[in-house]
Amino acid sequence: MSKKTGKRILWYISISTYGLLLISPLLWMISTSLKRSEDVLVLKPSLIPEIFSIQPYIDVLQIPAFRSYLANSLFVSITSMVITVILSALAGYGFARIAFKGRKLLLTGFISAQMIPSVILLIPIFYIMNQLSLIDTYSGLIATYVTFSIPFCTWIMFGFYKGIPRELEEAAYIDGANKWQAFVKVIIPLSTPGIMASAIFAFLIAWDEFLFALALTDSESKRTLPYGLYSFMNQYGVEWNNLMAASILTMLPPIILFLFFHKYFIGGRLAGAIKE
Repeated sequence: MSKKTGKRILWYISISTYGLLLISPLLWMISTSLKRSEDVLVLKPSLIPEIFSIQPYIDVLQIPAFRSYLANSLFVSITSMVITVILSALAGYGFARIAFKGRKLLLTGFISAQMIPSVILLIPIFYIMNQLSLIDTYSGLIATYVTFSIPFCTWIMFGFYKGIPRELEEAAYIDGANKWQAFVKVIIPLSTPGIMASAIFAFLIAWDEFLFALALTDSESKRTLPYGLYSFMNQYGVEWNNLMAASILTMLPPIILFLFFHKYFIGGRLAGAIKE
């Protein structure tokens, strides 16, 4: 065996081991979600359940509060995604096509905002939402998540627009289109990968967020799935199989979304790195 072949085998073994380490928590979650309550806390736990049971999933789906959390998360995440895509598409186009003073500085400020830890913004945002009477409302959550998503999504869209030749818009103008028609009928179809990448990013931001969902809502009827998972842990203990089943169900929408549109997400993030 040559030295090059030995290095390649060692590389594959290292990568496979690392991959197994990364996926092992997910495998254990799936295993626990398929166990009966009496099989979870045993002296010799096993990855493969002795008796497979889908009862935890049935129990979770029969909880009215969990269904409410799921509906709230879908509504807030989808609404935040739509608003973010519309605003970032318009803002990105303005940065890419309109020359104005301070454009580069403002664009740098947009992407620099992503480096600020969200926990630092908790008190200021809570104060603003309280002054606007948006505490314990869907509007308050949606406005917060849109604020978090727009800077990076604007950068993604800016990168895509910079890669689209201006001559295409000029050809549309010659054919009688105005600026808005050229944007909608020419630019938007060509920037579909960037739009999809922005949509996925905005959806994941709203779907996964816990801290602001907890701080900005008071009633159970307005809270989302991350809080719903937290509520499975109470003073009487934790039903780990039910908690894992709920976690798996919570992971399904983002996983399905990413599986269908991952190529757009990866391409969009790369395109967002384009600079003037």
